[in-house]
Amino acid sequence: MHEIVKKYQEKLHRKKNQFFHNYTQELTAEYVEEYFTAVLNQFENAKSSKDWEDAVLFWNETKAHIHTHFELIQLAYQCYTQDESLEKEERRLQEDVEPVTDEWNAKIRNLVLASKERAYLEQKLGKQYFIILQIEADSFDTENIKVETKLNQVLSDYTKLTGSAKFTVDGTDYPLAHYRKFANDKDPEKRKASFLSFSDWYLTHRDPLESIYDKCLNLRGQMAKTLGYDNFVPLAYQKLRRTDYGPDDVAVLRESIREVLVPLAKKIRERQAKSLKTDKIAVWNSDYFPEWQIQGLKVEIKDQPKTALKVYEKLSPVLGGHFKRMLDWGLIDLEARKGKGPGAFCTDFSDYRVPFIFLNSVGEASDISTMLHETGHSFQAWESSNIDMVELRWPTLEACEVHSMGMEFLAYPFYEEFLTTEDAVKYRQKHLAESIMILPYIAMIDEFQHRVYEGKAEGPEGRADLWQSLEEKYSPLMDFSDCPQWKSHRWIRQLHLFRAPFYYIDYAIAQVGAWQVWMQSLKDKDEAMKNYLNLCRLGGTLPLKEFFAAGHLKLPFERGMLQNLMKQVLTAQPLF
Repeated sequence: MHEIVKKYQEKLHRKKNQFFHNYTQELTAEYVEEYFTAVLNQFENAKSSKDWEDAVLFWNETKAHIHTHFELIQLAYQCYTQDESLEKEERRLQEDVEPVTDEWNAKIRNLVLASKERAYLEQKLGKQYFIILQIEADSFDTENIKVETKLNQVLSDYTKLTGSAKFTVDGTDYPLAHYRKFANDKDPEKRKASFLSFSDWYLTHRDPLESIYDKCLNLRGQMAKTLGYDNFVPLAYQKLRRTDYGPDDVAVLRESIREVLVPLAKKIRERQAKSLKTDKIAVWNSDYFPEWQIQGLKVEIKDQPKTALKVYEKLSPVLGGHFKRMLDWGLIDLEARKGKGPGAFCTDFSDYRVPFIFLNSVGEASDISTMLHETGHSFQAWESSNIDMVELRWPTLEACEVHSMGMEFLAYPFYEEFLTTEDAVKYRQKHLAESIMILPYIAMIDEFQHRVYEGKAEGPEGRADLWQSLEEKYSPLMDFSDCPQWKSHRWIRQLHLFRAPFYYIDYAIAQVGAWQVWMQSLKDKDEAMKNYLNLCRLGGTLPLKEFFAAGHLKLPFERGMLQNLMKQVLTAQPLF
């Protein structure tokens, strides 16, 4: 096992298993064959209901060990994209181990789905577990294993390309994650220069990025056709485990965003333009709100986690305990640095049942909401870590984002830990404004994906024309005259389009849930925290509609719902 990976394991202890004990430090196809052969033998020798249950649990523990290997290597590679040995190990797992794993899991999954003891197993393990297994079976074909391997190779190329990306300000090179720092600089020339350099990296690398995207489209389309679909859209929904809503529901949400949120976003942009003394917002000014500018964080980057701990301890002793373990066990990679992959995320190590947070903190106020967001995911992982079945520990992605986005709002009363009192007031206003303005962009990304995968925008030029039309539909008052190409190609900066197709609308669904969690906290903060922890505890045991119902939340798939919610939100914290 790579030395970097060992570092993540140093302070961790595996949860004791009932059946799987054959741990290894280097996962190979031969080990996987050996593991799953033992699992298959247990299924074939199962006589009683309890024998079948034990066999499923053995399979589950085996999957957890394999999953841990993949997560450790993928995380390490994201942290150190220039490490050739990590890149080589990730490719080895993708090319040699993952295909064998997928094939064996499919074989055993079919056995479980066809089991004569299925009724007993559903009673013991839950119907949602079998719903997920069925979705996995329906979206799997052995012909697609090689295609998935090729897709993973393409995505590794994307990680390597973006991980090495940089832009230049005043003669100094910075990783792309540092752009946030300059987007809020008081000097307009620096804001403009940093944007032009940032966007120039993407536009200069447009050809390789477009090539990578085309390869992703073709491979995903090939997988869909193998399964009998006209295009990738229905397969994407299956892979995201969307069992109780579909593209028509999402289309209603996009239309509601256009009707309700786009006018609100326009009003926010008009307020911004007035403070900038302009008629429109230059694209390089899009993140700069003069009246909401703050002096800066009170804490240095290295002290952000300790400060966050104070916030969580005030919110709930439970949350404080979870986060302290993360600090004690080294489960956070905090600072942006050269060679580190872009973005932020929370993952987990199934063997140890612990989460890990990947951040790119640069010393800006946006670090606060990003950390709060990702620790919201980690709280859910901690609270549902006692769920045995790996498929049920994490909710579907739109439910996951309720935990993360909800935490951004639940922590509102304690932003003064990071900022002065005056700055905290400004930052809360800006945060709410940004949470409103991001939804039209999310709808753009989602509509773009649907139309591209449906074959309605082909090739780089077709995508450019489509994106420009969406900018005009969803982005009022935005002025691209300083970088006209960005109006047609801004989509190439969005990681989700490459790595996680159709995921992005989940943020919009979850934002609606998060606003409601916040409204609950304003009525009764203790009851709201109980409700929040209960939602975390559910893991992935419920489909989306039942998850929202369990949290006393309304879904945004009904016309009029969003309009009523925004009235409540803007009454609680007026922006106009």
